[in-house]
Amino acid sequence: MTRALLFSTAICLVWGGQAMAQDGRFVVLFPFDKASIDSQAQATINSAADEFKRTGAVRISVQGNTDTSGASDYNQRLSERREQAVTNELIRLGVPENAISATAVGESDPAVQTGDNVREQQNRRVDIAVVAPPPPMPAPAPAPAPVAETPPPPPPAPHEAPRWSFTPGLFYGYNFHDQQATHSQLGGLNLSLDYHVTDWMSVGVEQAGFYHFETRDNGLGGRSVIGPDFYLGDMFYVGGNFGVLYGEGIHDEFIAGPEVGMQWEYINWKVAYDVPFNRDLGGGILNTTIGTTFRF
Repeated sequence: MTRALLFSTAICLVWGGQAMAQDGRFVVLFPFDKASIDSQAQATINSAADEFKRTGAVRISVQGNTDTSGASDYNQRLSERREQAVTNELIRLGVPENAISATAVGESDPAVQTGDNVREQQNRRVDIAVVAPPPPMPAPAPAPAPVAETPPPPPPAPHEAPRWSFTPGLFYGYNFHDQQATHSQLGGLNLSLDYHVTDWMSVGVEQAGFYHFETRDNGLGGRSVIGPDFYLGDMFYVGGNFGVLYGEGIHDEFIAGPEVGMQWEYINWKVAYDVPFNRDLGGGILNTTIGTTFRF
């Protein structure tokens, strides 16, 4: 919405050289091709200055205008003279200069729309708007009395993961050097019991019972070991074993060696290489177990 429309709808009184508007808006009218302040225009300016002081306003705007008669360049300069005349009078009446926002728009903002080169009294004007301060904010409501709150229940104790695990499963081994210095195989069952010292380390014992075959002295045997495992994330682990291997077709001997494994859900699978103390590294037993893990 243009400034002209705001002023034209607010005009409540028009007398020859002056007009006064409601709601802090005033219109000073000028004769044709004039920028001087006559008595009626002076009365309007006085009313605007009084309104500024009465309301304690912080700002007052002044806009000079002309009608469309004459050249637009000339009308621009005429609107500037009209604006300056009103501004000077407001300052003389006690309105601070830094509170005045002044502009001049020539014939570009008419209060009454006309064609070109038309004399219109309501367009030969200076619009004055007194911006009143905002109304005072209401006092804040008193804060409500604090309501006693029931303390929340303590959080449940963290669930501690089971430390023990028991894994029964199948056992298979490939013996690179039996009593007759030939290859043989082992097959049977394996039981392991592990204690998880931390989230990344456990210590366990294993007992395997197997049948030793494809050797000259087929028969039953066993493997008893103990050792740690170190977990690499949630699934994989590496470790080592120390213990004893015994049975038919096997030199009963202490063994030691590494192992690697994978724990997925309840399935535990591992591969170990046991080297008897009476053999070199190439004469060990490669064995594997796969079983189901129960935690408690």
